[in-house]
Amino acid sequence: MTDFQISPELLNIYLEDARAHLEALDHALLALEREGFDSQVVAGILGPLHTLKGNSGMMGFTGIKDYVHRLEDVFVRIGHGSVAFSRPIFDRLFAGASALRDAVEQACRQRAEVRNLENDKRILDGILKESPQSTQGVVTTTGQQSPQSVTAQSPQSVTKKGSQSAQSGQKLLSAVSAGESSAISAPSASQSPAVSATSAEYVSARSSMVRVDFSQLDHLLNLVGELIIHRTKLHELGRELAEKMEGHEAVELLSAVQQVASVSSQLQETVMDIRMLPIRHVFERFPRLVRDLARQQGKDIELILEGEGTRIDKAIIDEIGEPLVHMIRNSVDHGIEAPEVRVARGKTPTGTILLSAMQESNHVLITIMDDGSGIDAAAVRRKAVDRGLVKPDEAIADRELVQLIFSQGFSTAETVSELSGRGVGLEVVLKSIERLNGLVEVETVPGVGTKFIIQLPLTLAIISALLVEVSDRTYAVPLGSIVESLKFRPTDVHTINGRDTLRVRDRIVPLVRLESFFGLPPVPESAAHYAVILGRGDKRVGLVVNRLRGQQEVVIKALDPAVSGPAFALAGATIMGDGRVVLILDVAAFFEGRRQTLAHSRPRPALAGGS
Repeated sequence: MTDFQISPELLNIYLEDARAHLEALDHALLALEREGFDSQVVAGILGPLHTLKGNSGMMGFTGIKDYVHRLEDVFVRIGHGSVAFSRPIFDRLFAGASALRDAVEQACRQRAEVRNLENDKRILDGILKESPQSTQGVVTTTGQQSPQSVTAQSPQSVTKKGSQSAQSGQKLLSAVSAGESSAISAPSASQSPAVSATSAEYVSARSSMVRVDFSQLDHLLNLVGELIIHRTKLHELGRELAEKMEGHEAVELLSAVQQVASVSSQLQETVMDIRMLPIRHVFERFPRLVRDLARQQGKDIELILEGEGTRIDKAIIDEIGEPLVHMIRNSVDHGIEAPEVRVARGKTPTGTILLSAMQESNHVLITIMDDGSGIDAAAVRRKAVDRGLVKPDEAIADRELVQLIFSQGFSTAETVSELSGRGVGLEVVLKSIERLNGLVEVETVPGVGTKFIIQLPLTLAIISALLVEVSDRTYAVPLGSIVESLKFRPTDVHTINGRDTLRVRDRIVPLVRLESFFGLPPVPESAAHYAVILGRGDKRVGLVVNRLRGQQEVVIKALDPAVSGPAFALAGATIMGDGRVVLILDVAAFFEGRRQTLAHSRPRPALAGGS
């Protein structure tokens, strides 16, 4: 129990640092289990553990501090080669890491220690008793290492990890010194040498990092968005005034306007860059997950990560974790076969899952690919027929059939397990990706493997959009969902099963007339007709509009939930340079079959008029 009041700010700093140190612990254990003993890996994890121990002590989390101290002892023994690696040893260490993570999370939620780690600490004691203590680098009862143990460690790895840990610890100490230090009780005499030495190391370290609450970045981005709006207006006014003025004054005015535009563009790029984080913040969670799931199912699986440095908006980073978990679990459970099955099929006993990311234009492509059994299109068809999703005699290509696995409650699993079988996971994936204005599709070859491809925008705050006009109203269509746009004649439209369709090369594309969809005044027959072709996987839908006004970057403003979302086909709004409000269309809504049947009879929504 802590003897001083913990501020929420201090608690958040501790929790973020602890999570980073626990991720490092997971990675170290995975590396040792996969590659065997590596002195640099062992030396590299001692720094984060030491920092976590010190931070926990300063927070008053004594039980966590003592457990981490004992974990340090185990890694020191590992570094001396005293611990014989085995599957039971790693199982105990991974279980201990999970227990430590749970204890930290609960302590931060409750602002006091909740989970008792004594039983878990006794498991570590058992490992220490099983391993003979080396004569070099003996760990003393105060946690100090003898000079021999310090010199035995890799200087390079200790310096690298130690500086990172020192920076992390300094952040916490800085927060404490700002208002908490007077409330911390003085350390005991037995702890004083260690604490003072550690504190001196932390205080002398320098950090180039500043912690900023993400809501402040959101507010800053909103201000930049307002600046962009007024920049456009200023540019138009400046051009009009310059035409009425003559000589030097007109040149100076245009120059000042251009300078403001340039600086505001740089400011926008800088703010957007600050919001961008490497996708490794999501990817680094999965090696441990795959290891545990594979062990649970008796499978051998190697996870390969690529493109971890690809940067993406933090708002997307926060949302993409859950759908990726479902897809990784799906690959482990449905995709990768048991070792004996793989060998019988002529494969290696170890399955492979590739998780990669790459930037393509203004999108990020995330690929989850496995070399497992693939998806049986015939089994998907049987399940789809049983559920009434397709007719028994309906001709559907295998590629389109496979997309049905994203339907609500759809699963080809014969039995329900802890991992799958309820038909919930991939439905969650689809909804989550669509909520992020993204797309997901699947490619599979039976017996060879399956590949899921997720396409996401780089950011949710500012998007590229195509401005379209219908019935004198302007709407914005997210450019990332547009396959192409084309002009057509009314005679090119054909009715199939009561739906207007347009033949675009070799495929029939259903059309949605926006004036009917939103209940707007009818468009004269003499008006021009354009089809904006939207894509979602293999599916296509054409939006019929009267004019294409061009591409533009727009700042997304949220609408009230009562008038936004799939029910209204509106994802948000934006403000143009002249002050007009333009509604942003929710592309996913146009692919919902039930929506199309109501399109011609629906009442006009309150905000459907656009601008």
